[in-house]
Amino acid sequence: QVLCVTHLPQVASQAHNHLLISKTVEKGKTRTSVQAMNKKQTRDEIARMLGGSKITTKTRNHAQEMLDSAASYS
Repeated sequence: QVLCVTHLPQVASQAHNHLLISKTVEKGKTRTSVQAMNKKQTRDEIARMLGGSKITTKTRNHAQEMLDSAASYS
């Protein structure tokens, strides 16, 4: 098994499972959370990685195309 943390959508789209890791600071303490993502959340996160904070239909379609391509090689 491999756990890979990446900011590259090309790498992220190849994974079989996707987790969203986030960090917050509260009262001087750093807290980290991990959330399993469903298919829609995964697509939207890869779209965000591709296009920045504004997710468009184009970036969603591109993200879905990357996910579909990766799935066809599994």
